[in-house]
Amino acid sequence: MVDREGRLARFIAHHADPIGHLVGILSGARPRFRDGCYLYVSDRGLARLILARRGYAAITFGHVIVAAGYPADRIWRHELRHVRQYERLGCAFLPLYFLLYRRHGYGAHPLERDAASPTRLFEQ
Repeated sequence: MVDREGRLARFIAHHADPIGHLVGILSGARPRFRDGCYLYVSDRGLARLILARRGYAAITFGHVIVAAGYPADRIWRHELRHVRQYERLGCAFLPLYFLLYRRHGYGAHPLERDAASPTRLFEQ
């Protein structure tokens, strides 16, 4: 049996996890544990503002993925790739992501292209 501290450590394994949990909870979703990550599925609340209005299927914060609908395999693999990027880049992920987004936009964003590509910037 995992003790309370062990459960909390698994619930918040990365500095960005609390952001993802907050987005998921404020979207009226309950977390599901899948492939070492927490998945919130909702097209309401904050998820609607962040995802649906922009046409995104999902967003990742550390080990937490918030999706507008249950993600197809291709989307799930893409989001898991972002989880690995968070693990490799640590605290630098969010500022780096926003800097690159500002410079390249979404379509040419290096981290997005890496998540969509069979070849990887970061090998496991």
